[in-house]
Amino acid sequence: MKLKKEMKDVDLMLLVSMILLVVIGLIAVTSASFPTAKKYNLNSFHYLIRQGMFLILGIVSMILIIRVPRAVIYKNISWLFPLSVILILLLWTPLGSAKKGQARWLDFRVIPLRFQPSDILKISSIIYLSKYLSRNIYSLREPKTFMTAVAIMGISVGPIMIKDFSTAVVIGVALFAILLAAGIDKKQFLFLIVLGAVFIWLVLKDPENKFRIKRILGFVSDSTNYQSADLYQARQSLYAFALGGYSGVGLFRSRQKYTNLPEAYTDFIFSVIAEEFGFIGTFVIILLFIVYIYRGYMIAFKATNYFDKFTAIGMTTYIGIQAFFNMGVCAKLLPVTGITLPFISYGGTALVIAIASTAILLKISKEGTI
Repeated sequence: MKLKKEMKDVDLMLLVSMILLVVIGLIAVTSASFPTAKKYNLNSFHYLIRQGMFLILGIVSMILIIRVPRAVIYKNISWLFPLSVILILLLWTPLGSAKKGQARWLDFRVIPLRFQPSDILKISSIIYLSKYLSRNIYSLREPKTFMTAVAIMGISVGPIMIKDFSTAVVIGVALFAILLAAGIDKKQFLFLIVLGAVFIWLVLKDPENKFRIKRILGFVSDSTNYQSADLYQARQSLYAFALGGYSGVGLFRSRQKYTNLPEAYTDFIFSVIAEEFGFIGTFVIILLFIVYIYRGYMIAFKATNYFDKFTAIGMTTYIGIQAFFNMGVCAKLLPVTGITLPFISYGGTALVIAIASTAILLKISKEGTI
């Protein structure tokens, strides 16, 4: 009863949109992961069960965040942010677990704990920068304050960009949105744009990132070589959209997820949904994300203090830009990034963090502060 009372005044549209996205995700993961489960002689519902376990963990985190006092989050972010950066740096140690050539996971081996620290960095960097700017909002245009904010962005984006370029871009865009809301001037704006462009160029110039250059070149190429490795993923994704048509081929009836579409239950789950539920299914998902983003920014607009306002903007931007990147890749509007669809793609850490981010938005909508 006490929890019901605490949830009474939260933004219901935001909460309902998140719940619907999660439910759609569970259905989509069940269907898209079926071939992989069979390939490795696993239970047909193996990935659904694991996703369900992380969903429970996400719900627990939501309840805790909504009930925890504001001062706890505000105070402890001072050490949680540095800790999340340290976790990123551990990717360069033997604890870093590589998949397809990229060490994005931490595997402690001694205990059954494996997760992506970049997901934790998303939420901690947003809250930390929001706290700093809320305390220095009236001196932001002074060089010292502005460069400190830039340094926070650099610490947040720099290390992870080498290991997980797409996630670094998501974090960078979210933090940039916070700075825009804080009121940077034109010179500061241009400085950030140029600095970001130079930094991306330096990262892509690294020989280890040749595959990313190939993906970009493959995206802009007008080649008709359908067997090209650089075009394969995008081609197969478009086939899924074409096969789905207006109303889709039906749940569990996707053909692309079996052998053609890579990462069907993670990076390209939106393509499987497009094939099985057609234009109608994709339209519903896009509409739910639009509602989520709209309500998130409205919560930021109505926030009673700068810390809440900046936090809400950062959380909403991170969810929105990640969803846009994933759906854009699946529709071949963007080069392949290897980024997942929030609330829907299979992935434990990503699901828990997305729900936790929503919990923070709900708390702001309820109290005006977190």
